[in-house]
Amino acid sequence: MKKFRFLPLALLLAACAAVPPPAEPVEQTPPPPPPAVEPQIPAPEPVNEGDSGEFQVDAVLFQETLEDIQALILNLNEIIKGRNYDIWLTHLTSAYVEHYSSPTVLREVSQEPTLRSYNIRLRSLADYFQYVVVPSRSEARVDDLIFLDENHIQAIMNIDEIPRLLYSLEKIDDAWKIGI
Repeated sequence: MKKFRFLPLALLLAACAAVPPPAEPVEQTPPPPPPAVEPQIPAPEPVNEGDSGEFQVDAVLFQETLEDIQALILNLNEIIKGRNYDIWLTHLTSAYVEHYSSPTVLREVSQEPTLRSYNIRLRSLADYFQYVVVPSRSEARVDDLIFLDENHIQAIMNIDEIPRLLYSLEKIDDAWKIGI
């Protein structure tokens, strides 16, 4: 028969004190959002008002349209800042939705250096909105317009004094929508 040996109480308490308390759960914070991804949009060609092939608008229509588009962009900025995908969708043409929902286009955009550095692979238009539109378009402004015809314009934003295409817009049922 085995004999059990009892340890002195002080030694037993010291052994218990050496056991560390259970670790507190560590809150995991999501990784920071990727920095703004600015799709590579070439600067539009300068507009020569004397070109006979240009669609011409009078100063009043230009100013009215500019004010309408600036108001639209301010509204879009709030929608984008609020990450409201469903409302953003209502401001898109069907061609835009089809184009940026294409797996081929999403794969190409996923190859942009910023997205690659964060290992982001776009799989849907919602991903495109979250990882491309939100970081790059929430502080947009319209500095100029280029009229292509009465229903198609390009909204221009100057970045470092270089005019850049911000949005291609199409008028559908008297409302401007983001097109391609």
